[in-house]
Amino acid sequence: TWKVMNDLNDAFSHIGQLEFLVDELEKAIDKNDWTAVIDITAALTAYLPVFTAQYDRAHAIAWTQVVGQPEILN
Repeated sequence: TWKVMNDLNDAFSHIGQLEFLVDELEKAIDKNDWTAVIDITAALTAYLPVFTAQYDRAHAIAWTQVVGQPEILN
């Protein structure tokens, strides 16, 4: 149980990387640095599906281990 919950926490902790990219995006917008806006937006677009897939896997494993039955996801 500890391992799966720790893995879930690790997966969720990657949200800090998303926060960093959003902060950088806001700075680029404020400076009208459109090259950076495009680059950071591309990074967010590429990273978000990887982050959510990792989190979804960790969540499903933790849910099954702790609750004892697979969660039905919509």
